[in-house]
Amino acid sequence: MFNIDTRSRIPIYEQLKDQIQNYVRLGILTADEQLPSIRGVAAQTGVNVNTVKRAFQELESEGIIYSVVGKGSFISPDALDSTVSAKKALGEIEEQLKSIKLKGVTKQELTELIEKIYKEEE
Repeated sequence: MFNIDTRSRIPIYEQLKDQIQNYVRLGILTADEQLPSIRGVAAQTGVNVNTVKRAFQELESEGIIYSVVGKGSFISPDALDSTVSAKKALGEIEEQLKSIKLKGVTKQELTELIEKIYKEEE
């Protein structure tokens, strides 16, 4: 279910988070659907249990999943309401954009990159 690229610069917990969020967006994971256990994901991916736990904790704090003691983690009914995630993402990218601007990247170059990324999704 999950594919981890150990050579990627993206931290493993972020890769897991992104994949779960993409599965929700694509309808592969639906509201109230149970996720595999943290230990199960760790075993399947060969990732440390604490790394998977961090991904699940962040997803829970963002309202994408919820946990039931003794039962596991489930997709939140509000997971498709990406307002919270989108606001957080915009806040994170704002700092990166300021840094990019200081490094001399032009608005035109950035716009072209954004267009390319969104075009790849289609």
